[in-house]
Amino acid sequence: MKTNIYHITYTPDTRSASLRFWGCNMICLGCLCKEGVYDHLLKENRLEGSQRIVDSRKKPERMLDLEEVIEYLSGLELERVFFTGEEASVDPHFGTITKVIHEKFHTENVLYTNGYDMASIDDIDTIEVGIKAISEDLHLRYTGRPVGPVKENFIKYAASGKKLTAASILIPGLVEAEEIEKIALFIASVNKDIPFFVLPYFPAGDNPWRKTEPWEVEEAAQRVRKYLTHVSNCQGTDQEIVHDVERVF
Repeated sequence: MKTNIYHITYTPDTRSASLRFWGCNMICLGCLCKEGVYDHLLKENRLEGSQRIVDSRKKPERMLDLEEVIEYLSGLELERVFFTGEEASVDPHFGTITKVIHEKFHTENVLYTNGYDMASIDDIDTIEVGIKAISEDLHLRYTGRPVGPVKENFIKYAASGKKLTAASILIPGLVEAEEIEKIALFIASVNKDIPFFVLPYFPAGDNPWRKTEPWEVEEAAQRVRKYLTHVSNCQGTDQEIVHDVERVF
C-alpha cells in the first residue's frame, strides 16, 4: 500500500522515530518546508554556510509503501512514533498506517497536525495542534484557510480523551505576542490545563519577517501563563538540541 511517507528519522536517546508525510491542506507563507523538506535536526542540516547540504522544497523522488515503512521501523528500538510532515492527516491511508504501527510496535503514536481536517485518531495516543493564528483575517492571510475548522476540531480533540497539546509560532511583524495571547485565551476556553508551547520563527520563504529573538518568546510565554496552567517555550538556540537525530530513509 502506497503512503505519503517520504522521510524517516530516528532519535536513539528517546527511542523515537519520525515519519514525514508529503502534502498539506494549508499554504502557510512561512512554512519551514520552504527551506527544506527533510528533518532540520539532522547534523547535515545544522551545518553553517557552504558546509550545509542544500535541501530544496522539490517533491521527494518517491513515497514509501507501508510494507517498506514497517521494514525500516523493525530495525529500531521503538517507544514512540511521530507522524509529522507537511501534514500527516491528509494521507488517505492515515488510519490504516497508525493502526498497523500500533499493533506491531505497541508505540505511543503522536500526531502533529494543523487541525484543519479531523484526522482518524483511533490509533493515535497524543495530538499536538499547531494553531497558526486565531484571528480570522490573520489565519486566512497566513494559511489560505479559515480558522473555523481548526477551532472546531481542536474542541473535538479535547473531548476525545486523547492527550492533547497545542503550539504556536511567534512571528515578529505578523503573529505577535498579542495574537499568541488570543490563542491562549481560546485554548483556556476549552481547557486551561491543555499544555501550550510558544515557538520561535525561523525565516522561510519570500517573507519580510525576521527570526524571533529568545527574549520575545519568553515574554510571550509569560503573558499567556496567566491563562494556562502549563506553558513552555523554545527559544531556538543550538543549546536546546540535546539529542542526535539519524536518517533512516
